[in-house]
Amino acid sequence: MRSPPRVLSTRVARRARMVCLDTQYRMRPAICAAVNEAAYPDAPLRTGRGDSAELPGSALLPGPLVLVDTSSRRMPVGGSAAHKSNAVHEAVVHELIRGLQHDRVLPTRKATEPSATDRMAVITPYRDQATALQKSVRYRFGTDFDGFADTVHRFQGSQRPIVVVDTVAGAGDKPGYFHEGTGLSSQTCRLLNVTLSRAQDHLVVVADVDFLSAHVDPGSEVAPMLAYLRRHADRLSVDDLIPVRSAAELAGLPEDDLVRPAFFPADEVPRAVSWDIARARESIDVYCAFLDPQPVRIWLRQFATPLAAGVRVTVYTRPHEPGATPAALAQELIDAGCRVEPRERMHKKVIIIDDAILWHGSLNLLANIGPTDLIMRLTDPTACTRVQRIMSAARMERPPRTWNGAARPVPAGSGVRPGEVVYGRLAACT
Repeated sequence: MRSPPRVLSTRVARRARMVCLDTQYRMRPAICAAVNEAAYPDAPLRTGRGDSAELPGSALLPGPLVLVDTSSRRMPVGGSAAHKSNAVHEAVVHELIRGLQHDRVLPTRKATEPSATDRMAVITPYRDQATALQKSVRYRFGTDFDGFADTVHRFQGSQRPIVVVDTVAGAGDKPGYFHEGTGLSSQTCRLLNVTLSRAQDHLVVVADVDFLSAHVDPGSEVAPMLAYLRRHADRLSVDDLIPVRSAAELAGLPEDDLVRPAFFPADEVPRAVSWDIARARESIDVYCAFLDPQPVRIWLRQFATPLAAGVRVTVYTRPHEPGATPAALAQELIDAGCRVEPRERMHKKVIIIDDAILWHGSLNLLANIGPTDLIMRLTDPTACTRVQRIMSAARMERPPRTWNGAARPVPAGSGVRPGEVVYGRLAACT
């Protein structure tokens, strides 16, 4: 039965048609309580529905509120738009889908009913992440998942039994506009209200809790939401969704497990990358800003067999001063049969193999610094294409630089013609 309307004031009471709608029938009580914490602290909504859900049971949905905290697996990347996408969160969403398919909560690729989009939605604040999820989910799970992931604006007015909220923040150096407003009349509060209240039975929030806690304004409505989830939500470990593997495991994994996202500790990365390089069939693309002698020569030995088999090996690196050690190393790579492509702006340090396997993180394969933390391995052509597009867009946008305000003289016999751009520098006649 609908609860009687509350009287707002003497003035409103005189107008019989104005009432306060204070009872909702969509969300389970725990989800409604989270929405109240963020958006209605001064006038909380009541719940007029029961606390049961009709979906099949799953260990991934132990209760109405679930928090996947990715703080321990943060992978920062550079660039002004880095806060608008998050590869770790994307991988978490993939593994949630896979697990829910296994538990028959979501249909498998061959199933016809019910539709995946009737049962679950993934809502994210930024178009970049929504587009990445749309493409990668379609590739991995089929066209039945079209429309499965989108921005909060596209889901306004709709509802789903399961809603996954991907907060995205954590890969860049700021949380972004979605999280930055303060006050109940702010855009942050309004969008957060819409996002959380789309869920009927289960609300799963994927968040880098430590990053958000450190960067959002204490007066932002994001802060009480995070605090409430910490106190009341069931926790899913990101390690249970995305395993940490050793290089030795790769050879023994069945294909279904081999294509899943996985983290590798820094000391396991060289052997694991070597395993993938040895199996390359078409291309190896290495993005590394810096070149140092020992790692370049170590990996040149690894590249020898693929190069002999006709595999294209391309190294993308920053322009290096002619005569400097990195320039000489670039020439060694060229002499061995690799292509070397200069890039002025190198925000990502990754490896892409056969346009399908992406090693993501601060890899720095050809530099002494090497990997210093966990690196993630993804088998996802759409993610590879996205990284390649980002790196291509980051090519030099300003005129070629000069040496000390003048064009660089061209040594005789160098093969460089005056006026050409060499590693981002302008060459001139001697």
